[in-house]
Amino acid sequence: MRFSSLLQRLFPFIDDLRTWRQDIRADMTAGLSVAFVAVPQAMAYALIAGLPPQYGIYASIAPVIIAALWGSSRYLVAGPTNATAMILFSALAQLSVGGTLLSALPMEERLPYVMGLTLLTGLIQIIMGMARLGDLTNFVSHSVIVGFTTGAALLIAAGQLKTVLGIQIQSAPGFFPQLYATFTQYTLFNYWSLGVTLASMLCFWLFKRFSTRFPSALFTLLLLSIAGVILDFRSHGVSLTGAIPQSLPPLSLPADFNLEIIRELFTPALALALMGAVESLAIGKRLSAVREDQFHGSQELFAQGMGNIAAAFTSGMPGCGSFTRSALNLAVGARTRFAAVASGIFVIPFLLILAPAAAWIPLPALAGILLMLSFGMINWEEIRFCLVTTRMDRYVFLTTVGSALLLDLEHAILLGVLLSLGLFIHRSSHPSITRLRAGADELTLWPWLKNCPRLCIYMIEGTLCFGAINELERQLREQESQHARVVLLHLARVFWLDASGAHALIHFTERCLAKDMQIVLVVGNTHVLKTLRRSGLLDLLDDAYVAHTLQEGMALCQKLPCCPQESSTQEGYPLVTDKKE
Repeated sequence: MRFSSLLQRLFPFIDDLRTWRQDIRADMTAGLSVAFVAVPQAMAYALIAGLPPQYGIYASIAPVIIAALWGSSRYLVAGPTNATAMILFSALAQLSVGGTLLSALPMEERLPYVMGLTLLTGLIQIIMGMARLGDLTNFVSHSVIVGFTTGAALLIAAGQLKTVLGIQIQSAPGFFPQLYATFTQYTLFNYWSLGVTLASMLCFWLFKRFSTRFPSALFTLLLLSIAGVILDFRSHGVSLTGAIPQSLPPLSLPADFNLEIIRELFTPALALALMGAVESLAIGKRLSAVREDQFHGSQELFAQGMGNIAAAFTSGMPGCGSFTRSALNLAVGARTRFAAVASGIFVIPFLLILAPAAAWIPLPALAGILLMLSFGMINWEEIRFCLVTTRMDRYVFLTTVGSALLLDLEHAILLGVLLSLGLFIHRSSHPSITRLRAGADELTLWPWLKNCPRLCIYMIEGTLCFGAINELERQLREQESQHARVVLLHLARVFWLDASGAHALIHFTERCLAKDMQIVLVVGNTHVLKTLRRSGLLDLLDDAYVAHTLQEGMALCQKLPCCPQESSTQEGYPLVTDKKE
């Protein structure tokens, strides 16, 4: 490998850096626009996760820069998201150390475990990237993503109710416990907190109507913070964000890893890694398709893992690709990956200059923005699509939503992924075997078939690998009862065959030959033909009974004794196709 190629693989941003001069202005403008949106979102997501707001801001600096530099997409912007924040909150509410829930520990004791979880998430994603699992998202059902997003949106909304109503209660994990804990204390709710939330939602909606590129969340918080100072929200019982350290992100160390801690953190870390991979790759592919860019999923997985490792050592919470910030980055004219880098750099002045002002942000105002964002996550058209398209998609969607509400998010996403893989395996393990009769579309060229009742033609479609063998053998046994003298197996639509599939075909052929039934094979795929030759199946047959096209196969069948030697115009069997799947 040449040195330049090695350098390109180690530092994929070098090519963009060489030509960046002409794109500086566009990328800087885009980066500033994204930073305006990233700061209030990051604060809100940190509150969802049960962390102080600054830890969301910290996760919007170094992790964003690292993920952008080593990523594959020009437009993808990483950082905290709704989904990762909810999984983190769920994990902290479920995991315990020494019999004490992590969410109940003091913040200084809780943070090392958060950093350990973030580090483990990053390591899993790096391993996934190095193992070339960038196409993993192709096996995650669309219904799982819609179901998980819907469940997360409902959980976010339920988790903000106590802040909206101004009720001081302990956060409860799970959708229904949160509703119960909130509404059992409904007599204590604060009208001012509710009013601030409604005002926040109204302002956010109006600003969004003004322009989708406008930093609606930032100006909503600014407006309500000024109103809070003038009207003295604090004296009316409205909670404020509190002081944010006016400094660069401090270095952090994860909890001391031992086997017990790794075992406890692994499941939520795997859920975070999978959810982050699915979100990041789906967004990256979508944005790259808009500009017809190349996108390498495995490289993006590696970059997201490096970003999370950077977050673990710079006091950041876990994150992944953000659709809101990435779409804005593309819309405002970003040209290279350095627009995302600039957004991470521009967050630093916010942290150093505006941190004191953030102490005056009313928490119900942040809750209102989160409610609006969670409502935006619920796509009714996608939900309808999943419910009406197929029965299987409906079951997967409802199962994923139900598990998100009844269990916890990390188990919901893992269950959803397992369901997706199970569906894929189920579909790929059921090859289709169709018996063709005279009159079928594929056989209209051979009218003599009407006078050849002892010729059976079967079209086999699908992947004939080890997972499909039981189904293939079952269907082939059913076909043996057709009392045929000649069987034509049309494998032209079989694109993959392994040793198990070849073994099943050999057994079928041996049973047919033992019953004095002749087999004719139509094999159009070179790989399948070579596999059959190496397996010994073609040794059972003469090469004269192996064809490459259906036309050749029918010509071979017509020469056999049980078939007519010339065309006939007599009426025969009904023109139907019997299909068994």
